[in-house]
Parts: sequence; C-alpha cells; structure tokens
Amino acid sequence: MRRIRVTGPARRDIAKILRRSGENFGNQARNRYRRLIERAIHYLGEDADRVGVRTIDDIREGYFIYHLKWSRKGSAKPPVRQPRHLIAFYIDDSDAIIVARVFHERQMLDQHLIDHNDH
Repeated sequence: MRRIRVTGPARRDIAKILRRSGENFGNQARNRYRRLIERAIHYLGEDADRVGVRTIDDIREGYFIYHLKWSRKGSAKPPVRQPRHLIAFYIDDSDAIIVARVFHERQMLDQHLIDHNDH
C-alpha cells in the first residue's frame, strides 16, 4: 500500500463537506459520508489505478480524479445513495498518493488545483 498524505486544503474541503452534510442531512448521514471519504482514500492507497480513477492532464498535468461513488460497495448500511464529491490527487516523487482537494462534482477543478511541480 502506498503512503497517503492529505493536504491542508483537502482537509479543509473534507471538514466543510462534512459540516454541510451534518447540517443538511443529520449526524448519521455525516458519519456515513466521512466513512465513505476515508474508504475512498484508503482504496487509492491500495490501488491508484483502480476502476474509476481518471487522469485530468487536460486540466492539470499529473493529476487524477476519483469519484466517491466508486467506493460505495462494501460501505456501512445504509450506504450513501448519491455521493457528489471527487478526490483530486497526484503521485509524488516518492510514489506517495497526495490528496490535493476534495470537490463537489460541479466545481471547476482548474481554479483550485495548483501545479504540484511548484512545491
């Protein structure tokens, strides 16, 4: 399994997503969504080439996205019916998964992803 690092911006994204989930759908739904996000990140660490991973070189070279819907299988019951977020990540020089951001599927990615070679 690859090492995984969740960046500060991604942590803030997750906190905001979970806060809104709790406000809109309740604490149980928030906890289910949190577990779904954690599972998705874990799955990426196991296999960054898994079904659902797409390159987004046309938006930001070297980045990939993974929609949470691909991690619903095996989730706690009841499952999150319609996850709406995706994980933007890249693989650094040490072969670690770097979770850069977590976005709503309708957000414009190019406005939020920095060039990871600038670090």
